[in-house]
Amino acid sequence: MNKKGNLTYGKIAIYMVVFFLVWSVRELVIRPVFLNQLDGIMFQVVESAIKIVIWTVPAVLLIKHFKADMLISLKEMFTNQPPWLMAFGYIALAGAIPLVNGLLMGDGLQIRADFDPVRLIGAVLIVGITEELIFRGFLLNGLLKKMKMEFAIAIDAVLFTLIHYPVWIYRGFDLTTILTSSISVAILSVLFAHSFIKTKSIWVPIIMHMIYNLLLAMFGTCQLCTLY
Repeated sequence: MNKKGNLTYGKIAIYMVVFFLVWSVRELVIRPVFLNQLDGIMFQVVESAIKIVIWTVPAVLLIKHFKADMLISLKEMFTNQPPWLMAFGYIALAGAIPLVNGLLMGDGLQIRADFDPVRLIGAVLIVGITEELIFRGFLLNGLLKKMKMEFAIAIDAVLFTLIHYPVWIYRGFDLTTILTSSISVAILSVLFAHSFIKTKSIWVPIIMHMIYNLLLAMFGTCQLCTLY
């Protein structure tokens, strides 16, 4: 019998439902009513602060509270020394994807006309840490002790993809584009998850996430694929 306080499927489900509802309200209500009234650096600062409160703080508390149910502890995921050659390979792969995307779309590696360095505060510096702590540091980490690795990675990928739907809906893109982007994000989630499992370091998927977003924001052609 599970001890009181242990991480169960029910607790994971409740948390994820509440998390998705809160984040949907943020994207579909708070963003248009409040955040969009801010400009430039102020928008990035406030948006980043909100994301830290909604994503990072709960993730850290959950990982610490359910430490017995985590495959990798909070301290270990930040202090483990990953196999550097393997880590570099994962990071290089994450960086190659948006660059190849730009080349295949025929636009070369020209910087996007809508590229705004200020947006990198949220899209690169904050997103990598916040999203990886929730989806790899907590969700995947907890599921790995309950089920086969393949199932844990698949669930993590589905939920990671779904959390992007509120912002995609807000941006008003058509269903075909959203479905295509969903496949891209799911594949990236599997890659991030695999890197976390193999290196036992949260820094590897965080850096992969940051590099991917940075290069896609600069050179990519996909309007939805940036993971923020």
